[in-house]
Amino acid sequence: MTCQEQEQDQPAGLEGRLVDYLTETRYDGLPPGVVEHCKLLVLDSLGVALAGRNAPGCDAVAELIGGWGSVSGGATVLLHGFKTAPPLAALANSTIMHSLDFDDTLDESALHTFVSVLPAALAAAETAGKVDGKQFITALVLGADTICRISLGIQRPLSWIRTATCGSFGAAAAAARVLGLDRDGIENALGVVYSQTSGNAQGLIEGRLVKRMQPGFAACSGVMSAFLAKAGITGGRRFLTGPYGFYNLYEQGDYHPEAVVDQLGRAFPVSELSIKPYPCCRMTHSSIDLALALREKIENRPDLIEDITVTASEMVKTMVGRPLEFGTNPQVDAQFSIPYTVSAALCRGDVFLNDFELSAVRDERVVALAGRVVVKINPELAPKDILCSRMRIRMKNGAVHEAATLAPLGNPAKAMTREQCVEKFRKCLAYSGLELDEPRIERLIRTVDHLDELGDVTELIDLIPSP
Repeated sequence: MTCQEQEQDQPAGLEGRLVDYLTETRYDGLPPGVVEHCKLLVLDSLGVALAGRNAPGCDAVAELIGGWGSVSGGATVLLHGFKTAPPLAALANSTIMHSLDFDDTLDESALHTFVSVLPAALAAAETAGKVDGKQFITALVLGADTICRISLGIQRPLSWIRTATCGSFGAAAAAARVLGLDRDGIENALGVVYSQTSGNAQGLIEGRLVKRMQPGFAACSGVMSAFLAKAGITGGRRFLTGPYGFYNLYEQGDYHPEAVVDQLGRAFPVSELSIKPYPCCRMTHSSIDLALALREKIENRPDLIEDITVTASEMVKTMVGRPLEFGTNPQVDAQFSIPYTVSAALCRGDVFLNDFELSAVRDERVVALAGRVVVKINPELAPKDILCSRMRIRMKNGAVHEAATLAPLGNPAKAMTREQCVEKFRKCLAYSGLELDEPRIERLIRTVDHLDELGDVTELIDLIPSP
C-alpha cells in the first residue's frame, strides 16, 4: 500500500487528525508522568541556557537583535535584560539554549525538541499575558509531541536537520496553543510555518556556528506563524502529505503515516525524550559511556593505548565518526567528534562543559589519543540508529578491553533521575559564572517543580538572572 493509499484510509487525513489532537487536548488529559517529565525538560533547558550564555555566537546574536531596537511590550531575551519582537526573542533564546548542544533529544529520531518549543512558548506567553502554568505545560507537551510524531514518520537517514524542519511545526503548535488559537488558527499556523521550514546538515559537518542557530530559526518562524494565523493569514492545509507537502518534498515520499498518529492522545512521545549528561552531539554519547566504563580497565593510563575501535551505525559514522580535524570553530568540531569525546573521557574521567573550552580542545594529550580512534560502520545496525555502540581498546602490551551498549545514559532505558537533573542544572549554573544566592536558586528550581501552579508564567521569566 502506498503512502497516499494509507493516507486515504484515515478519514480526517493525517494533518486533520494531528490538528484535532492539538486543538482538543487539555491539561487534565495529560498523564501525571508526562507533566513531571515536562517540568524536568524545562529545568534542563533553562540550565543549559545559563551555561551557554557566553558561548561563541550568542552575544553576537543578542547584540544584533538588541541593535534593532527594544520593544517594551515584547518578549524577553533571556540573560541579556531587554525585550524585543517575540519572534526575535525566540531566535535569541533558542540559540542560547542550543549553543552547547546540551539540550534534550529524541534518540529514535536524533533531534532536539524543547530548544524550539520552549523559546516559542515563552515568547508567545509573555506577549499574550497572563498565561498560567497549566496552559503553558500543555502547549509545551503538544509542541514537543508534534516534533516527535512528525519525525517518527520519517524513514530516511539524516540530511535535513530535523531539529529545525520538524521543530518549526512544534514551535508553531506550541505558540498557537499559548495564544489560544482555535482549530482553524492552529491549522493555519502549521500551514504558514511550513512555508518557512528549513535546516540542513551542511553547517554541522563543517562545524559552523550556524548549526546551533537552526532550531532558533524554527522557533522564530513558529512564533511568527502563530501570530500571522491569529491575524487571519491562511496556510496550506496539506502541509505534510500534499504533492509539495513536507514528506513528499523534503523526504521524497518515504514516510510511514501510521507512526505519526499511533496512539494519538493516548501516548505522549515527550515522555520518551532523553536528557543529556554530556554537552555534545547525542550521537557521541554511547561511545562516551563505553569509554568511561573501560577507563578503569586501562588503569587510567591512556598513554598505553595502541588504538581504539568504535563500531556504530552508518549515520553516526557519517556525522560524528570522522577523524578529528579542527576548522574555524574547534569547539564545535570537538562536540561533533567521537574521537575527541572518547579521548576526553579516557584522559579526564568525565565529559562536561569545560572539556569543550578552547584550551581543553587543544590539549595535546587528548588530541594525540583522538588520532588513534577509528569509527567503523556496523552493517547490522539500522542506518539511523544512534543508541548502539561497541568499543574495543587495544593496549600496547597486547591486552584488549571491550564493551558494548544498547542505549546511552539519559535514554528512557537509562533515564536520569530528578536528582541527577538538578545536579546538572546546578553544574550549569556554576559554569555560567552568574552569582545567585542559594535561596534564589532554590526558588527557581521550586518554581519549575510547581510550574502547573503558576498563575502567570512570567513569574518564571522574572527569576532568570540577567547581567
